[in-house]
Amino acid sequence: MTAAEAEHVRVEPDALAITGTAPGGGALVARRRGGGGEVAAGTSSDGGRFSARLPLAALAGAEGVWDLYVGAARLGRHGDGMPGKKRIVTYPARTAGGVGVRPYFTVEDNLSVRVGGPAAADETAAPPAGEEEWGTRVSRRRRLLGPAAVAVHRVALALAGLLLRPRRARPGGDPRTVRVLLLHAYGMGGTIRTTLNLLEALGATRPVEVLSLVRRRDEPFFALPAGVAVHDVDDQRRGGAAARLARRLPSLLVHPDDYAYAWSSLATDAALVRRLRALPPGVLITTRPAFNLLAARLVAPGTRVVAQEHMNFHAHRGALTRDLRRGYRRLDALAVLTEEDRRDYADLLGSGGPPVIRIPNAVTRLDGPLAALDAPVVVAAGRLSSQKGFDLLIAAFEPVARAHPRWRLRIYGAGRERAALRRLIDERELYDHVFLMGPTQQLGEALSRASIFALSSRFEGFGMVIVEAMSKGLPVVSFDCPRGPREIIRDGVDGTLVPAGDVEGLSRALLELVDDEPRRRRYGAAALDNARRYDIEVVAASWQALLDGLHDEPSSTT
Repeated sequence: MTAAEAEHVRVEPDALAITGTAPGGGALVARRRGGGGEVAAGTSSDGGRFSARLPLAALAGAEGVWDLYVGAARLGRHGDGMPGKKRIVTYPARTAGGVGVRPYFTVEDNLSVRVGGPAAADETAAPPAGEEEWGTRVSRRRRLLGPAAVAVHRVALALAGLLLRPRRARPGGDPRTVRVLLLHAYGMGGTIRTTLNLLEALGATRPVEVLSLVRRRDEPFFALPAGVAVHDVDDQRRGGAAARLARRLPSLLVHPDDYAYAWSSLATDAALVRRLRALPPGVLITTRPAFNLLAARLVAPGTRVVAQEHMNFHAHRGALTRDLRRGYRRLDALAVLTEEDRRDYADLLGSGGPPVIRIPNAVTRLDGPLAALDAPVVVAAGRLSSQKGFDLLIAAFEPVARAHPRWRLRIYGAGRERAALRRLIDERELYDHVFLMGPTQQLGEALSRASIFALSSRFEGFGMVIVEAMSKGLPVVSFDCPRGPREIIRDGVDGTLVPAGDVEGLSRALLELVDDEPRRRRYGAAALDNARRYDIEVVAASWQALLDGLHDEPSSTT
């Protein structure tokens, strides 16, 4: 049977308007599943193309599911390289004859209409299973405790440093061993991905391990590199009544102004102190401000602490920044991602502070081929949070969708803003143009199926996803937000920088690349060349030099 493809679907107040292709010809009809009715739409056709308008009131008299056909062919959408639309695409519900009517895609990516029952429910508004939500508990605790929580934390950390730190280095172990402390090594996120990428490279010359503060998943989201041991500090999948109670009590040692506070508890405090005090000689790389402060106070003598800052200097809350000024002086080194951050942290810590070294993240070797740049797709990726500014990107894409109806925006990621973004898509009637694709373990494949990458963040620590997109030969349109994009993108060469928060400017920049294929291809070739600056071999060499240098200097933690 010849397939019928729905290219555009518009849910009007009283009708479903569809345009598409149907090589076999025929009129659009809705057939009630299980028998008992057929409704014909007003259809016009020209060769293999059709345009149809199906009145919703005609379906309202019989609840159930109505399947759509053009002639004898089932109507769906299969040729756009975006399978699984039941999970991705949500059409708004309408009311006709006093009942809810909602179009939807089936698991086979065919188009149907549900009348009555749960038709008005938005099945994709709830976060996907397993999605981690950041910030909710932080905000609640900060409202309740405020400055008092910070004061208690400062006292607790100072006392822990005086009373709990071992006096002598533990014997044994290889002093060249590198251990990295992550919040949740089994989760998804840029810090996790880039850290595992780095450890795979470092593991070729020295022992490497991962310490995961918490574990909440059976299987890691990202594949763990071969030979990298992972040790769970607090495995929250198990534990008795005492452990569950301790996990309900707020942390004293994790700084309340660090977002890791939402994941931490008295249980993680106790487990982490035990782990840090027991470390044999080696290097500990910490990856969050709260971890940096903790390790500087509590590691056993003989362990060198190298702190990483994955977020830009100005993104920290005020109380945390003040504590960094004092606590970071105990570090052996501080690694930052941008030159602007290197200058700011060097100024903050002064002449008596540890060396501050800029080492950007290395680009991950992604799956999938290079982008062909012939697909009408703009792609974006990141956690669905206010920081990433996807609400701004959706608004910026609206003029693109109106001027070029074939173009689509695909946003990959999970997060607590999913429902709000879904509502925004519906309010702007972009449900057939903007898609929340969910998280993916095949980011390279997703990037290779696009022609433009867009970054709309309100702020960044670096913007590693820009480099990952460039490694697939994608031109980039990005807000010139603090910090990272300006140090990666060569404006007018491999991408376009737009003033931070300028939605109209972002629209214009996207339209320029959509309209100008030669420029798109020129930028894409330059982007591929630019991404080589961030190859793992280049970045790992910088880390090797830093780690080797630590053995030539006395430890500031002894």
